[in-house]
Amino acid sequence: MAEIKCQELTLKELTSGLYVFPGPTNIGVAAQKVSPELTEIYFIDAGEDAAFAQKLYQACQNCFGKICVKAIVCTHAHADHIGGAAWFKENTGCKIWATQAEKSCAETPQIQATSFYGAFPLPELDTPYFHAPQCFVDQVIEDGQKIKCGDFEFEFIPLPGHSYDMIGALAAGPDGKKVFYAGDGIFGRTMLNRFWTPFVVDVKSFKESLLRIAKIKADFFVPSHGDVYDEVDELSELNLISTICNERLIEEILVQPKTHEELLKAFADKSDMTLRLSQFMLIGSSIRSYLTYLYKEGRVRWFFEKNKMYWQTVGGTADKA
Repeated sequence: MAEIKCQELTLKELTSGLYVFPGPTNIGVAAQKVSPELTEIYFIDAGEDAAFAQKLYQACQNCFGKICVKAIVCTHAHADHIGGAAWFKENTGCKIWATQAEKSCAETPQIQATSFYGAFPLPELDTPYFHAPQCFVDQVIEDGQKIKCGDFEFEFIPLPGHSYDMIGALAAGPDGKKVFYAGDGIFGRTMLNRFWTPFVVDVKSFKESLLRIAKIKADFFVPSHGDVYDEVDELSELNLISTICNERLIEEILVQPKTHEELLKAFADKSDMTLRLSQFMLIGSSIRSYLTYLYKEGRVRWFFEKNKMYWQTVGGTADKA
């Protein structure tokens, strides 16, 4: 893969006209020359904030010369993916594409932190990481929709689980090769080594999305967090193993009944985590998602005792007593 250093960013060419800017959140790029002087750009996600969006724009100018940003595909409306979209829309006039549920979040960004926290969030959570600038969406993307853009064609694959209505973008270039920009539908090995418990809102859908990704035919796979892969079967399996390990750890802890906060502490202790406010919120929210999934599967139950809500594994010690 060819690499081009563009100021502070490095652009990697995956195949003809399809690129990625690697970073904490990888940014996909589809670029096509429409004249000797002008290159049209489509971004997959826009980065975490306006400052990064400006760096991204300047880097593309350095790489391609005069550019016209046509559209930004928002895989989902978490702030590290959509935080730069408002700057692009205001300064370049580009269109913003997103699914219906993610459109709602992009246009009402308070939803993100409220969803994570489970209530009106603490002021310490009113940060760019959890609260992107409001951004209005121009085109609602439907599951499986295909859009032809000059030499490129995008096919949008539903990948709910990490977020409610997330999509991946399967981009076909002029040479016929395909790059799948997977959003947070799958996480790279490095990411999983650091964070074995990624955020999820719907465990069942996340697992189904991983199986869907494993069946996609592409030459390159680009998770939003992690390296680029030329095959994805083993990575999909590793993500599934992570999810199943988290399920089993929760069931193991809940052999003895515990409140949600007691479960969160035990889960963090056994996972060698040190919880700060953001981790407490994100891991705690994910554990609630796991509890909902396990409850629907008939693997855990809940009950109240002395005005406390307890969870326990079905067949655990309290059940046997």
